[in-house]
Amino acid sequence: MAPEKTQRRLGRGLDALFNTAPVASDENQSALKKIPISQIRKNPFQPRKDFAPEALKELQESLKSSGLLQPITLRKTRDEGAYELIAGERRLRAATELGWHDISAIVKDVDDRELLGLALIENLQRSDLNPIEEAEGYNRLIGEFGHTQQTIASMVGRDRSTIANMLRILQLPPAVRQMLRDGVLSIGHARPLLGLTDQTKITELANEIVKRGFSAREVENRVREIGSDKKPTAKRGRPAKTDARPSEVRALEERLRRLLQTDVAITTDANYNGAIRISFYSLEDLERVAELLESSRRTNSID
Repeated sequence: MAPEKTQRRLGRGLDALFNTAPVASDENQSALKKIPISQIRKNPFQPRKDFAPEALKELQESLKSSGLLQPITLRKTRDEGAYELIAGERRLRAATELGWHDISAIVKDVDDRELLGLALIENLQRSDLNPIEEAEGYNRLIGEFGHTQQTIASMVGRDRSTIANMLRILQLPPAVRQMLRDGVLSIGHARPLLGLTDQTKITELANEIVKRGFSAREVENRVREIGSDKKPTAKRGRPAKTDARPSEVRALEERLRRLLQTDVAITTDANYNGAIRISFYSLEDLERVAELLESSRRTNSID
């Protein structure tokens, strides 16, 4: 079910980019080729900047055992014999690390506008972008190519309000944006921070969230307290409550927070019976979390 839905979303995105349905022709028809890796340049419009070393290692092992399951996508450049990457940077990096001399590729004829759109959409379909990379990609589509929020929403199959909310996180202070980029702060924790106007207070609260492991609900309460100049309502004379759960449980909880980019809470007893609570803040957010859970089940992630 998930692959079919992804294909429909991607199709809408490409139609929105090209403003027409794909037309098969000798000139535009994609062809599979073996391209020397030395002739391939990085995509200057690649919205994703961070690549987890462990994920690249896993992909290298997959390439060694199973080969390349899906070719990368390239476009020709003005320089003779040179190509530019459209999609598949993780595959290209893994193949390079393995010492491959060439790689299977589909070569497309696209301009800069289409290249950025294709790179952004291709990554969004695989949920590989962190929130800041996603927001920056939307911002580039608006600033450099004149797309509206509604047009972008049509490209990626999301509501316009979702695009608007993602763009708002670019208003956060640089240190907080870096926390989002690094995955130590989730989008569910970051959104309430936008209710504050003082950049210093936003940064201080973000550090407090990471240090004390606040839930999204606790963040909302702290934002209201700070916004109304109230002090935290901690009980006098009692030390802060410590997390007595095993370190393995806390580590798994943090992995799920990073994967789902929202607040996750794991409760467990001494026999490791328990429950996982995943927070969401709208129907769109619920659909996003569900898609991430489905995609995480796929064992052949390729990009």
